[in-house]
Amino acid sequence: MRLAIFDMDGTIIDTIGDIHSCLNKTMMVYNLPISTLENTKENVGNGMRQLVINTAGENNFIDQMETHFRAIYKQHMMDTTDIMPGFRDVLDYLEKSDITAVILSNKIRQISDDMMKSFGIEKYFHEWYGGDSFNVKKPSSVGVKSIIKNLGATPSKTIMIGDSYSDILAGQGAGAKTCFCSYGYGNLKNTNADYIVDSPAELINILEAF
Repeated sequence: MRLAIFDMDGTIIDTIGDIHSCLNKTMMVYNLPISTLENTKENVGNGMRQLVINTAGENNFIDQMETHFRAIYKQHMMDTTDIMPGFRDVLDYLEKSDITAVILSNKIRQISDDMMKSFGIEKYFHEWYGGDSFNVKKPSSVGVKSIIKNLGATPSKTIMIGDSYSDILAGQGAGAKTCFCSYGYGNLKNTNADYIVDSPAELINILEAF
């Protein structure tokens, strides 16, 4: 079995516009400085709570901010969100290939589920998991290890694909190959991925070869 585990935000689905808008609406409610789009991109990838903490600042953060952000995002998460440009070609490739594709997001499972069904892309993936599926989020490798074990796959035939250092660390911790998607929102920080792609089209080449 060849197993490909994908991050969702910034890798498969372009969610940053709605996240950024809802985040700044939350900051305004609590009279805090709004975030630039670049700062929002830097802060996504580690779950909603950490996103709000990083934006508000630890000294300003209170639990109600996270609650407010989650509520407003649930209402507006599909206002401008769409499939990442060029990624439908990857979905078409996955449908024809022998690769087992899975999603591991740091978003909660319910939001991931709603978003996937909204775009009708469930058929391309064997399963999908959220940040609440394994009681710990990426960069922990627990989720990747559990998926590999549950599917009877092997780390050497598994690749973790995402646009954040947290995806790469999660894959590395499980002994899987890793692919960083520079077309997304995040960065590698001090990590090194096995592969780096600048577009979904390049990702198809990696999937064919791994």
